[in-house]
Amino acid sequence: MTTPVDAEQAWQDLQRIRVPQERVYDEVERCAGGDRRSTYLMAAVMWVYLASTGLELPKWGIWLTLAAYLGVLVTLLVVYSRRPRVKLHRSRYSWRSVAALFAGALVSGGTILLTGFLTRWLALPYGSLIQATVSAGAFVLFVGPTNRWAISPLRSRALSNGPGKTLHQEAGR
Repeated sequence: MTTPVDAEQAWQDLQRIRVPQERVYDEVERCAGGDRRSTYLMAAVMWVYLASTGLELPKWGIWLTLAAYLGVLVTLLVVYSRRPRVKLHRSRYSWRSVAALFAGALVSGGTILLTGFLTRWLALPYGSLIQATVSAGAFVLFVGPTNRWAISPLRSRALSNGPGKTLHQEAGR
């Protein structure tokens, strides 16, 4: 014995649940691509540190600069992790997030090493400024698209309701 279901009411109930969820994912995707302030701040801190490596500092000055750089990075990490963010149930880190982290480290580290090698090999004046500018530029150009790519599957993962089924497929049953 089945109870008759009003299709219009069922559709409205589904929309009442789904629309706020879609807005949450829209907000997460917007934040992933639109948080330029933290990206530029990180790039500026990296630029200052890399530019200061070209100065002929004593050993304690190099260690002090490194400690200051790491301190500022940790401070930025704490400040930006305390911001109110939308928490999603199914937004655990995916393989894309891990791949983006390692690719970012590879691009940033590779750019720093390559530009450092080239400026020494070509004996360019102000080599640390060139190295800092190219490395910070590569960081800024890499972060935005990579964050959008890493966040893009969140919506589809959250809509899946089991192996291979989506909410839309479930509603059609």
